Amino acid sequence: MAITLAQAFTELPGLESFCQQLWGNFVPAFATKKLHTRASLLLEALPEAVVHSELDEWRRLQLVPSPDPSNQELVGVLWQSPLFICLMDAIGFFPPDDVDLRPYMAPLYADLEEMARARLEWARKCERGAVGRGDLPYWKVVLQMQAPHLYLEPFLASGEELQGCDLACGWGRICLTLSEYGHRRIHACDLAESSLVTLKKLAALRELPGTIETHRVDILELPFSDNFFDFFMAFDIFEHLVNDVLSRCLREMLRCGKVGAPLYTETPLMCFCPPLTHLQNWTEAELTRAFEKESVDGKRWKRKLWDERVPDHFTFVIEQAE
Repeated sequence: MAITLAQAFTELPGLESFCQQLWGNFVPAFATKKLHTRASLLLEALPEAVVHSELDEWRRLQLVPSPDPSNQELVGVLWQSPLFICLMDAIGFFPPDDVDLRPYMAPLYADLEEMARARLEWARKCERGAVGRGDLPYWKVVLQMQAPHLYLEPFLASGEELQGCDLACGWGRICLTLSEYGHRRIHACDLAESSLVTLKKLAALRELPGTIETHRVDILELPFSDNFFDFFMAFDIFEHLVNDVLSRCLREMLRCGKVGAPLYTETPLMCFCPPLTHLQNWTEAELTRAFEKESVDGKRWKRKLWDERVPDHFTFVIEQAE
């Protein structure tokens, strides 16, 4: 017998508050009723035994009404949880794995001013409830909110095959939207096998055979040699890491990145929300300091591009420390 979201709320007190905190990051309060309906349909599609197991596990780990923001392990637990995936997919977080993403990709914004205007308009659509109503799945929104041709391409070396890393790649929202793939191999790294399976299917529809290679890995122990990567991409990952884990991650990237390798990252600022597994609440200056204090084998991060009109997008480059 299928379990509805209302039944899950009854069985696991605190889950309703968890959902309100989670969905409040994406939709206005008046739109959450429709999210309840969509989440319930997704939940009912799961086997009853799976849902009961999930509710028991969430209760045991004390994930509701809000998980412990100092417990890094809970981030991995949630993002591989069928229950959490249902709650996130109520906003259309994951694209169907049979869709060609190209018609939904952002245009090549002429400059940061044009990008900022476009992002503001998409944000207004979200504020008006488009995501909550189901008119605008969230995966379509994020495809519009990036510009690798502005933040990555100007900092790349040319004339040779480049090795790139999409760190915590998820379903590939950034590695599948580059404007240029010639002479590049992208290593898409994530812990969630389901995300990597989706990415492979989307890459095939994107007609990128042999260009993207997936790796199921712990991002703190990347299976690559020293000085391997020519560039990095990392979208919506660093805010999910507590301070000591962030330091380890940044040092691991320095280890396997070459001097001169750029990193294009979207990292939300002032975004603390444990139900969404956002564990940091940085300002731009705080995030920059967190990067620039790290060094490995004479290499360090240096911020090269940031603009207050697009405050959550950064370019850092690996430099040789003096």
